[in-house]
Amino acid sequence: MLRIVSMASLGLVSLGLMIGPVAAGESGYNSSNVIPDFTCGEIPPIAVVSDGHRSMTKNGVKFDVYFGNGPKSNAVIYAINTGRKQLVLTPEKHKAILEDLIKRKFTVIVADFKDKQLKGLELEKYVVQLTADAREAADGVLRRAAGNRPPATSGTETYANDYFTLMSGFTVERDVTWFRYGDIPEPFRKEIARQLGKPFREADADIVNTYDIIHPVYGPDVGVLTNYGSNEKGREDYYPRETTYLVMAFAFKNLAIVHQQYFNDPVGGYPKGYGYYGDQFAVNFIRHLKGNAAWYHLDVQRICCFGHSKGTQIPGMLINKLCSVAPFLHAKADWNKMNLSEKDITIPSPFSNLSTEIACAILGAGVANSELGNDKLMPWDNEPTKNISPFFLYADHRTDTRQATSNTLAKARAHGVVVETAQLSAHTWPIGPAYDAASAFIDRNLRLVQ
Repeated sequence: MLRIVSMASLGLVSLGLMIGPVAAGESGYNSSNVIPDFTCGEIPPIAVVSDGHRSMTKNGVKFDVYFGNGPKSNAVIYAINTGRKQLVLTPEKHKAILEDLIKRKFTVIVADFKDKQLKGLELEKYVVQLTADAREAADGVLRRAAGNRPPATSGTETYANDYFTLMSGFTVERDVTWFRYGDIPEPFRKEIARQLGKPFREADADIVNTYDIIHPVYGPDVGVLTNYGSNEKGREDYYPRETTYLVMAFAFKNLAIVHQQYFNDPVGGYPKGYGYYGDQFAVNFIRHLKGNAAWYHLDVQRICCFGHSKGTQIPGMLINKLCSVAPFLHAKADWNKMNLSEKDITIPSPFSNLSTEIACAILGAGVANSELGNDKLMPWDNEPTKNISPFFLYADHRTDTRQATSNTLAKARAHGVVVETAQLSAHTWPIGPAYDAASAFIDRNLRLVQ
């Protein structure tokens, strides 16, 4: 079975933060903590208790940096007074969220936009500059090479690889375990190893898959954007990079963000592992999120799945609402001629009764451009307007993928499927019209109110 990590083990039951398993019969909220609305009201300065504090103003944004003693591996940018609707919290609740992050070895950077006054897309596009400015305020530095600390020193002892951008009232959890390689039935794993001519090692069963999640602490329910990263061997730097900033910018829309790294199959590697159980991996991940929605204050009706390059494979599977139906769930195993019983090729989930439907998907250039045209992946002859979720597909700069995109779009539109597109000039995420189009697409499909 898929293993669910208790929230207490993640250090969330501290400072009165209302996060944790919900007892039977409870609604998932403590009525004394429910905040029924978002507001554009001003958040006053927050008196955070910490070992150290520094302050600076850059590009019209005031940065207050709070940190504990000792080196940090992560940092958060807590954005307040952005002009967007933000959770209505008392100063004490903001303080509790920020001090809990410091306790968990984060450097906390409160970014006050009171004098910046950016609106709409301009605010979202600022996220790249915001991270650069926040680094300067924290005197943070990037590692020059994996595992090696740079020669420079930091006044805040911040050597963070990952900077998370949070709207007020949100927090971040790292390395939440949701899947073990051992969750795949042993006969299934052994047959994969046999077909690939690789050794089957029982010790591999302990290899885990984790995600990082940004979510509101006190509610109300918000939508969620899942992001499949582009590096199965380790995490990319989250927020300073233009190639991945689209997901970070969506934090300014008061969305929960889930960053799911590739699961690097210890036998087949990537992408061969997905060739055997990718559909099941995809549906079990969405079932896991929906099964824990009350803990994270997620609206299960407003889930968008996003991926770039080969990270589009899983979102591409999730577009197909029939993905959890047996003929499709086992299609990859059947295609690989695995002579196993249905029980032996079915990866169980404690949330198998939950729907795997998503509201929409944003697919970056790459793998999906060709695979989306596959009838096995998207069964157009089976009422496509009911069984295919709306999706946005970036057209890559290469001739072959542009053609594949064009064919997929023509096929989808001919069958009444909602699909939009934008062309890229390179194999990267743009800051410009293509991003604007994707942003407007998700606003419509997740029913976001700005």
